[in-house]
Amino acid sequence: MLSEIDSAVFPYLEADLDRVRDVLGPVLFEGRPELTALTDEGPGTSRRLVRPTLTLLSYYLLTDPTAPADDRVVRAAAAVELLHLGSLYHDDVVDHAYERRGRPSANVVWGSHMAVLGGDSVMLTSVRMLAELGQREVLAGAIAGGQMCAGMVMEAADLYVASRGEQSYLDSIDGKTAAVLSLACRVGAMQAGRHEDHEEALAQFGRYFGLAYQLYDDILDLTSTAEEMGKPVNADLPEGIYTLPVIRAAARDHGLARLLRRAMTEEEAAHARELVNACGAVDEARSLADEFIDRAAGQLAALPIDPRAGHAMTAYARSILDRQTSDPAISRQSAQPPRADGDGISQQVAQWLRSWMVDTGLAVSAAEADYHRWMGAIRIPARTLVPAVDVAREQTAYGMAVLVLAWDDLFEDPQLRDPEAVTALRRGLVATLRQDPEKPWRTGALPTAWASLWPRLREGRSARWQERFLGGIEEWFEAAEREAHHRINGYIPPTADYLPLRMSTSGIETAIACMEVYHDRELPSKLRTHPVIRRLEELAFWVTFVENDLVGLDQDEADQVPYNLVRAVRHETGCTRREAVEQVQRQVAEQRAQLEAVIHYVPALLRVLPGLPGRGKDYAEIYVNMTSVGLWGRESERYTQTSASAAPDLERLRREVYLPAAEPAPTAS
Repeated sequence: MLSEIDSAVFPYLEADLDRVRDVLGPVLFEGRPELTALTDEGPGTSRRLVRPTLTLLSYYLLTDPTAPADDRVVRAAAAVELLHLGSLYHDDVVDHAYERRGRPSANVVWGSHMAVLGGDSVMLTSVRMLAELGQREVLAGAIAGGQMCAGMVMEAADLYVASRGEQSYLDSIDGKTAAVLSLACRVGAMQAGRHEDHEEALAQFGRYFGLAYQLYDDILDLTSTAEEMGKPVNADLPEGIYTLPVIRAAARDHGLARLLRRAMTEEEAAHARELVNACGAVDEARSLADEFIDRAAGQLAALPIDPRAGHAMTAYARSILDRQTSDPAISRQSAQPPRADGDGISQQVAQWLRSWMVDTGLAVSAAEADYHRWMGAIRIPARTLVPAVDVAREQTAYGMAVLVLAWDDLFEDPQLRDPEAVTALRRGLVATLRQDPEKPWRTGALPTAWASLWPRLREGRSARWQERFLGGIEEWFEAAEREAHHRINGYIPPTADYLPLRMSTSGIETAIACMEVYHDRELPSKLRTHPVIRRLEELAFWVTFVENDLVGLDQDEADQVPYNLVRAVRHETGCTRREAVEQVQRQVAEQRAQLEAVIHYVPALLRVLPGLPGRGKDYAEIYVNMTSVGLWGRESERYTQTSASAAPDLERLRREVYLPAAEPAPTAS
């Protein structure tokens, strides 16, 4: 990392940087250790510590380069780095960035709200550390922080401004990047106790280096690959951020200038990048960056310092700019599991399922037992799962999955048009749910199927789990009743209401409970309420069911299904079907990328999360399995009619459980 710095000139630099690393660390939230991971980068970070290095070098230059740094300098270096790190949380939220140096960013894992608060916590920790050093240090930090924010405001004000001027660009990067690098040098010089002119010279060194640093970073966005940078490239152009090479190129190419006046497609952004790289503007920007480095070196020339130390510091700055790539990104494979061949469900379990469906009366023939909307919905997702604890639990989990699909179809059936029948269906299913398994309240298929599954489902499960499971299904029945009434009434919700309405009818609690049965585990409530886990569940739900909306759009339109996001977008905006589909597809791609990032983060989170004695790996497997099913759900055969498949008589199944409002509900003895 510091190969360009002669260890004979600064022999304690590496050791002092290790001291800085010891000071750096996650923000601790008193009494809430599970939140520590919000600001914990974890082991193996590839951060170069540019700002702490500048702080230490500035101190060495004005004292004895061959002596270790004072503790105050180490704390000053850590404080500046924390100020920078805190700003990155905000940057990623503003830029909608999903990776930071090859790792999932805090906003994609924790959500934007938590990421902003995490960034605030880190920045305020920096302010506290500077205040502990003294009034001058904290004042310098406040000024630099204000300049940084001002630079970002200027940049935001110039988004998509094709006529953005060079001075506006330079003023922006002077604040958003150069101010903190200048601060790093200033607070290091402060700890040496020399003349303020010396502090100012080093602060100007940091400022000019910062201008060059941002210029090079902007150049790399236009010239490098994502693999080299460890983050997406050509990110500025589509976002309307026009950097110096773009500004100069647009002044010469009117076609490019026209492109810059509006948001661009991915193809247009790639073309704009080619135009910028072809006209010589990148080389001109690189030359200006070199001029800034020369000015930085000139600030050191008048200082009474060891010439070798001044040369080493300038050489370090040049080595940072000469980087053609950042540190290698941490490789991350797709969260999508490998596809397995075959039916997905073992022959033994598939045979049991078909026999169980016929024996209980859910199906009256082999063709109905192979109904594509039930059996087809679980075949491909089943390929992604690790084996269950035992065959009995696997049978139980898949049997429950089929029963849930049957319940869902009973409410969604377009032939169900009577609102009173919908309510009678919901009341009958609740009565079925609460029946005594030894004495089913009716002899129909649904009561029989449930009576055969419930004792197996609750075996080994706590009373808390059992009540949560039953309560979750009752809430789902109520949501399904509401959706059926909306279908009958022709109501299509606004897009703002789509998520809560669709989530209420998703059966996500039942799906998680089935996974717990499958793995013979119970997820602790403290884990279910963790912000990252809640976000994972929401993302997994959203991706699974919106992709289901896209795949089943034709059928949903024919059946007038109200909770389909494409239908909601069309109804709200008045756009065409194709436009609505494209909009939803873009949203799905974005949410799917975030989901994959979060699911990769979960095993690492559960390894360090307190209160999970040796079970973190097991719990992570449940969530990885659940997410894998969701990611492959769009490829299920639920909407593919086969010749061997026949639709069950849904009205027959409903008649067996109808419980009209005038009829009292039975009670379990």
